[in-house]
Amino acid sequence: MKKLLLIGLSAAVLFAASNEDINKKLDLLLQKIEQLEKKVDKKDAEINQLKQEIQTQQKEIKKSNEEVKKEVKTQLATKSCKKIKVVNLKYKYHDEVLPYYDLTVTLKNTYPKKIVYLSGNLFVEDKDGVKILQDYIKRKVDLPVGAEITIHKTHQLNSDLEKYLATENPKNLKIYFEVIKAKFADGTNVECGIF
Repeated sequence: MKKLLLIGLSAAVLFAASNEDINKKLDLLLQKIEQLEKKVDKKDAEINQLKQEIQTQQKEIKKSNEEVKKEVKTQLATKSCKKIKVVNLKYKYHDEVLPYYDLTVTLKNTYPKKIVYLSGNLFVEDKDGVKILQDYIKRKVDLPVGAEITIHKTHQLNSDLEKYLATENPKNLKIYFEVIKAKFADGTNVECGIF
């Protein structure tokens, strides 16, 4: 019986010792889990901070890209040779010894800048695309963005082909202006057709 009592007592001591070890191990595991949760929370906070920084940078990049696009668009528009539009052309033919036309042309500035000097060619084509008139225009102007200017001038005929303008139906005409040089109020200019 003593033996039995001794075995029972040792089993109880061993059980208590192993139960205490298990509790210590469980406590250690719980501490490690809590530490990992804290690290995960910290990393989540860092990730959220990085996401906010990325969003801020994306907004700045988008804004910068829009500004660059606007500047490029302005630069391209300023470099174009076809930004003076012919709004209206009236002409009267005079069959004299030296035949000529009285021309009244209205031009519109579609450049993004005010023009102070303009030179270029006014072209009139018939419905088949044949140029029946070409007139050189060169003058100082005061032409704000979107504004129109009306120019009156005399055009001496250079060829018999130009006589056809007098009898051509105005609805069949294609009229356009090609810039050779335009000086802007800000001191910049555009030059076209100069080789």
